[in-house]
Amino acid sequence: MTGRDYVSDNPRLSAVQGFALALAATAPWYSIMVTAPLIAALVGSGTALVYLLAAVPAIGVARGMNANDRRDPDKGTVYTWVRRRFPRTGWFAGFCLAATGIIATSGMAYVAADLLAPAAPAWARVGLAALLTAVATAIDVGSIRAMAVLQYLAAVTGAAATLTCLMMVMDGSVSLRPTIGSPLDWFHGVLLAVFAYWGFDAIYALTEQAETGAPQRVAVSTMIALMVFFTVGGTACSAADASPVVSNPVVRIAVVTSAVMSLGSTLVPTARGVEAMAEAGEVPSWAAILSEARWSTLAVATVSVFWSGLLLVSEGLFNDTIEALSVLVGVYFTVSSLIAALHAASVRERAEQWASAVLMGVITLSVTAQMFTVGYGDTSLAGVGGAGLIVAGLCLVGAIAALACTRRRTRADDTRGSAPDEEGCRARRRAGRHD
Repeated sequence: MTGRDYVSDNPRLSAVQGFALALAATAPWYSIMVTAPLIAALVGSGTALVYLLAAVPAIGVARGMNANDRRDPDKGTVYTWVRRRFPRTGWFAGFCLAATGIIATSGMAYVAADLLAPAAPAWARVGLAALLTAVATAIDVGSIRAMAVLQYLAAVTGAAATLTCLMMVMDGSVSLRPTIGSPLDWFHGVLLAVFAYWGFDAIYALTEQAETGAPQRVAVSTMIALMVFFTVGGTACSAADASPVVSNPVVRIAVVTSAVMSLGSTLVPTARGVEAMAEAGEVPSWAAILSEARWSTLAVATVSVFWSGLLLVSEGLFNDTIEALSVLVGVYFTVSSLIAALHAASVRERAEQWASAVLMGVITLSVTAQMFTVGYGDTSLAGVGGAGLIVAGLCLVGAIAALACTRRRTRADDTRGSAPDEEGCRARRRAGRHD
């Protein structure tokens, strides 16, 4: 089966199916369980407001991505958007997208395994994580529509958990903390919360397989659902004693489902980004097979499984790689808004996207600075935080690889006398979709 056949075997996704995929990719209830206690420690019952404040830059990014997708619909998303405006930096944007997805997939797989078998030894949980990743990969390769249908489970359990938490707050089952915190505490809270919204952009990677206009509608509906989930769940988790919330079976099911279901939907944008890079000729010749969706998905899943093996070496180092994700996400969020600003048709739109780019840039730089402090993560080296060193290392690897690939591609173009037939690839892909 060729990449063309793969696309044609998957009918267009509806907005509802896209919504389920995008919502699942954020792993909302797992995100709440991870971030809400930390935010509550900073601002108390102001946790809900922090999540709403964090939605401001997230909505700005979503609006910019909507504009980019309308103008240039392509599964490569930020890689393609950046490359067509700044050819020499596109590869780095693709690298950030790929690295984020690979690390996130390995992290969520292990989280899911840990929730399903908390008492198992580390090697057994790593093995279970690999098995879960393999199952998600098989479904993704087989049918994106089937994966979307499965994501309904995450949406339903998430809605049930949200309703459960709302009832707890309204009937007084949990007693909320007072609102506390200095302006700096609130700022730190927003930094923690803003990256909880990451994942909604998964739908843009399926823009060529979705109904016309569906990605834009999905982004809006996903953002609304996330704000409801985060504000209600965050409020409940900011209680003086959050144990009734954490131990509630409905909430626990939502958390487990959130982690498990996010695997398949997180693989999607990563694999499609790699596929787009391969189609553009920005991978070595021996990796040209990655231009087919099934092979790019398998490649991303395989690297994710190997990355999970880092747990057997150092759990602290693995945790710090997960922490480093926020910087990579911040980079391509910022760049997406920048591209939207440069292509904006009106002064208002341009001002809005420049503001979004600056705001995300400030947030990303602030998080990066914190990561270099010793107390931020689980590891350190010579008085420098391990998470910060991982960020620096990943950026250095990405920059070197981008330079090498750019030079290789330039030499190849000079030899052929023309650029790769990327538009031809896109045209053949569109034709295949309608066969």
